[in-house]
Amino acid sequence: MNRSDLRALLKSCPIVASVQASPNSPLEDPQILLASAQASIQEGVQILRLQGVENIRIIKQAVSTPVIGLLKVSYPGSEIYITPTKKEVLQLIELGCEIIALDATQRVRPNNENLKDLLNLIHANDRLAMADCDTFANISNAIDFGFDIISTTLSGYTPDSIATSGPNLDLLRAIPDSESIILAEGRFAEPWEVSAALRIGADGVVIGGAINDPIKQTRRFVQATAARIQENVVGVDLGGTWLRAGLFTPQAQLITSDRIPAPKTHAERKEFIRSFATLHEANQIGISAGGTIDPDTSTVIETKGFIPDYLNQSFFNFDNMYLRVRAINDGLATAWGHACHPNFAGTRVATLALGTGIGAGIVDRNRILTDKHGNYPRINDAFLPFGQTIEQTLGGMNLSGPPREPSEKQKLLIAAQIALNLINDQFPDHIVICGGVGLSEWFESFIPSFKSYAPISISPYGPDAGITGAAHLVLNPPDNFRTNL
Repeated sequence: MNRSDLRALLKSCPIVASVQASPNSPLEDPQILLASAQASIQEGVQILRLQGVENIRIIKQAVSTPVIGLLKVSYPGSEIYITPTKKEVLQLIELGCEIIALDATQRVRPNNENLKDLLNLIHANDRLAMADCDTFANISNAIDFGFDIISTTLSGYTPDSIATSGPNLDLLRAIPDSESIILAEGRFAEPWEVSAALRIGADGVVIGGAINDPIKQTRRFVQATAARIQENVVGVDLGGTWLRAGLFTPQAQLITSDRIPAPKTHAERKEFIRSFATLHEANQIGISAGGTIDPDTSTVIETKGFIPDYLNQSFFNFDNMYLRVRAINDGLATAWGHACHPNFAGTRVATLALGTGIGAGIVDRNRILTDKHGNYPRINDAFLPFGQTIEQTLGGMNLSGPPREPSEKQKLLIAAQIALNLINDQFPDHIVICGGVGLSEWFESFIPSFKSYAPISISPYGPDAGITGAAHLVLNPPDNFRTNL
C-alpha cells in the first residue's frame, strides 16, 4: 500500500475504526474485537486501527481491510507507550500491518532509541508510517521527518498538550500544508465533529470509543444520570441590592433561605456565605453573581462597579478549607437553573434577568453558552435610540417604582422590546423572565404587548431563580463545567 492507495480508501470512506477495548474490559478478546471490526466494515469502513499482537493476528486473518497497527508497551524511564521501540515495529511488520502507528512526540524513547531510525525501519519494509502527535511542534517535526500520515491522536493526553472537552479542532486547523495524509483523532463523539474535521482539511477521522467501546459509552450515560451529590448544598445570589443564600436538597428543593442587604466589602460577603453554609452543615456552594466570573477560579475579572470591593476578588479563599465553591455570572447561572426545570429541560432556553442590573444567559444541549472566561451576553450594554443603555433604562438601580408618566412607560417598553429582540436573535425555544423588576406587577402587565418569536414565560422559581440556578451549578453541573469542585 502507498499513500495514493490510502487516499483513495479515505475518499471512499473517511472514517477509520479504532477497534480496541478499554483496560481490564471483558471485551478484550480477539474474537469479540473481530466482531466489532466486522460490524464497522459492514457499514463501509475500509481502514482499521488495531492494538495488540493477538488482536491484530486474528482480525487480519479474517478480513482483508488494511490495518493501522500499534502495540502499547510501557518501559521504565519513558512516558512513550505507543509502539515505543524497534522491537514493536518489527512485530507489527511481521503481523502484516500495512500502516504502523507510533508515538511521534520528542519525548525520551526507551533505550534512547531514535524516532527517525524507527521511521526509516518502517519505510525500509515498505510500510506506511503514522505519527501520533500531541502538539503543533511535534506535528511539524513529524512532517519534516517524512511521516506518511500525521494524526492528532495524543492531543490532550500528554503534559505538553491542552486537554479539550472534545476533539482539538484548533490543532487540526494549524497543521501546515504538506504531502502527508492528515488524520484527526481523539475524543470524536458526534457526527458534526467529524464533518467539521473534514471541512478543516483532514483526510480522515479515527473514531474509537464512540463506535467500538461499549465500556466508554456506558460510562458516559451512567455518569450523565448518576446523582453526583447526596448532601444538601447552598445556592447564593449576589446582586446589587441583596445577598441571598438558600439551602437545597440533593433534589434541588429549597429548604430554607436568608438574605441581607448587599454588603460593602468582600470580606462581609464571604462571612455571610460561610456562616450560612456552616450553620446548615453544607460544604458545596454555587454562587450566582454580577459581572464576569472566571468559572475555573471563581474570580471576578470584570464588573460594572455597582457592587463595591468586588473586582479581582475570589470566592475560593474561604477560611474553612472544606467549602467547595463554583461561581459564575448571574445571568448564566439563572439560565442554567431554568434549563434544569421540567418545563424547559432539553430545550434551548434563554433567561432575561431584570433586577438591579440586567443579566442574560442561554443554555443549549446541556451547555451554558459562554467562553472559558465566563462571559455573558452583553444585552445590558446595548444602546437605545434615546442614548441610554438597556441597563441604564430598565435596571432596578435606576428605577424608583412603576412608571408614572406615559413617556416613562414608553421608554421602558422600548428597552424591554429591544432586549427581547436581542435574545430572539439567538433563536431560543423559550425566553424566561426573572428578577425583581421582571417579576413586578407593572412589568408583567407589559408582556402581552411584546413581540417575540419565542414564547415568554415568567420564571417558575419566582424570586428564588438566582439561588436555584446557583444550586444547580453544583447539583447538576452543565457539560462545559464538569470539572470537580
